[in-house]
Order: sequence, then structure tokens, then C-alpha cells
Amino acid sequence: MSSLLTRAATHAATVARERLHPRSIEFWMPLLPVVLYWVVAVLYDWLDARQHPWTERRRLRPKAEAQARNSVTRAHVVGRVLLQHAVQCAVAWANTLVDPAFCDARPPGGPLKTAGQFALCMFVFDAWQYMIHRLMHEHKGLYNAVHSTHHRLLVCYAAGALYNHPLEAFLLDTVGALATVYASGAPCNVATAFFCFATVKTVTDHCGYDWPVNPLAPLFANNARYHDVHHDPRGFRKNYSQPFFTHWDWLLGTRMDPAELTRMDREKEARRKAKEAAVAAEEDSVAQRTTPRGRGRGGEDGGATTIPAAAAGTRTTPRRRARA
Repeated sequence: MSSLLTRAATHAATVARERLHPRSIEFWMPLLPVVLYWVVAVLYDWLDARQHPWTERRRLRPKAEAQARNSVTRAHVVGRVLLQHAVQCAVAWANTLVDPAFCDARPPGGPLKTAGQFALCMFVFDAWQYMIHRLMHEHKGLYNAVHSTHHRLLVCYAAGALYNHPLEAFLLDTVGALATVYASGAPCNVATAFFCFATVKTVTDHCGYDWPVNPLAPLFANNARYHDVHHDPRGFRKNYSQPFFTHWDWLLGTRMDPAELTRMDREKEARRKAKEAAVAAEEDSVAQRTTPRGRGRGGEDGGATTIPAAAAGTRTTPRRRARA
């Protein structure tokens, strides 16, 4: 037993020296997406804090709504995401120790092959994310115990893009990333580029802004506005697809057009304004009936004419002319 452990430790040390040093692609494959995550998240955090009128007009939801409806603090969200990133890096580096050639054994190809591998990564990762995401919603126990954590953010913001329960973070993103590399056959350089792009895309999908503050929004039907529907209680069981395409929602009947939610919001606002107008009209009517008449000049009723009792209804009898 001790000799087996010794051989394993020696093998791990050798692989770490050869494959997990700062100049190796395996070292940066899980770490570079983490760096990009926080660079993009801090940028959007700065825009949130600055509240420039130009960027505020591109917000999907007011900042005050996020502060009122989200039930977790930003510090808690950041801590949970950092935990996920630590696990993500540890698992990726451990996988390199166990299978040193898991991506390096695949030689890089030409531009066409590279583009095909990148596209395959996108489709594989999308399929994995949709299935796990939908399972978390359809299974009541999994939702209550695990996925409800993510939905404590009813109004999305960039730093909370990967705010998840640790189990969901492990299944959805960490295992999903490994499955994508193995299923697509992508070499290390393509896989690293893909994970960097997928990370930036995920952050922008949760940033809470539309084009042009969100530059990726017009490039994909699955964008911040599309995913915002899923975080709204009215679209809770819709728009599971993430982070690139919407075809799984189309095929399996779980797609909700963001325009439908916009229409519902406008109708709700119109009903609210109509109700307010009706209440205001009723209050004006009551006020007119109960307000006493004003006084005019000289103490007389201004605007109201005093009608003598005789004119108001008492009929007088004309005198009879005296006989001559």
C-alpha cells in the first residue's frame, strides 16, 4: 500500500513539474477564465455604482429593484463564487495529474478544424447545461435543496453569474467543463479559448444591461434579456438554455419570448395607471360633493343666488280689486 502511494506521489510530482507550471496551457486553462470573470464583473460593478444616465437607460431593471428583491448580500455572493472558482481550478489541475494527456495528446489543427472544435464545444456545453439546469427545476427536492440558491437573485448582476449551491456549481460547470473537453476532442488551446469565451458570455448574460453596454447581446438570441425572463417568477420554468443557443428551449417547448414579458409589464403598468386615475377621479368627485360653498364679496354667497321663499315655491294670491 505504501509503495503504491509512493509511486502515485512521485507520478503527481513529475506531472506537476512538467504540466502545471506557469508557462503551461494546463495551468492556465482553469485559471484564465477565473481572471476574466472578475475583470468583466468588476467593470459592470463600476458601471452599476457610477449610474451614468447613458448606461442607466440600457438597464433591464432598475438598481433599486435589485436591492429590494434580491435576498442575499453581495459579500455572500462573491464568497460563494470564489469558492466555486477554487473548486473548479483544483478539479481541473487534479484531472491533469490523473490524465496528463487529456487534451495535450490532441494535436492542434488548421483554422477550419479549430473552428469546428470550438463550435462543437459550444453545442456540447449547451446540451449539458440545459439538461442539468432543467433537472434542477423539474425535481422539487433538487430545486429546494440546491438550485433555489441561484434564484435568490431575482434581479441579476454580473458578479452573481456563477452564484450557485456548491453541488450545482460542481455538476453544472466543473463536471460540465470536463465533459465538454472529452466529448469534443478539443486540444488544450481550443478548450482554453472556449472556456474564456463561455465565462465572459455567462457574465454578460447576468450583467443586467442590454446593447450596447452589453456588446454580446445582439450576437446571440440567448442573451441577458432572454435569461432575465428565467429569473422572473412568470418565466420561472422557461428559458433553461444557457449560455449560447436557444434550440433546446425551442425543441422541448420551454421557450418564452422576452417580448411577451415586456408586453405583460406594459399591460400591468397600464392597469396600474388606470386604477390610479379612477381613484383620483373618485376622490375629486367626493371632494366636490363635500366642500362647502365659498363666500363672495360683502359677505354674500359668492356664486350662489339666494332665492326668496316666495320665489322658491310659496304662491301669492293677487289682491282683488275694490268695488267701485
